[in-house]
Amino acid sequence: MKIAIAATSSEIDAQVDMRGARASCYLLFDQQGEPLGVLDNPFLQVGRGAAPKVAFFLSDKEVTLLAAGEVGPKFAPELEQRGIKYVQKSGLVSDVIKELIT
Repeated sequence: MKIAIAATSSEIDAQVDMRGARASCYLLFDQQGEPLGVLDNPFLQVGRGAAPKVAFFLSDKEVTLLAAGEVGPKFAPELEQRGIKYVQKSGLVSDVIKELIT
């Protein structure tokens, strides 16, 4: 399992980004909560259609679970179609990853 957490910046103590498909970046973790890296969102500034592009981008990186402050009505089905589960979370990325792996 690979976990992505939408974040406002690339630090582990960043806030979870409220914008799922429009997050600044995604912090990646393995199922034990070990950091795997940071993915800058290449579709952050796209005018329209970010949801399917980001869902495909995360799927291509083998993400199976996404945590974000909000997963909108366009993003949720795109994630589901690609087999990515999602949860809505808020707070610090470091706290959220601990919660997700317990």
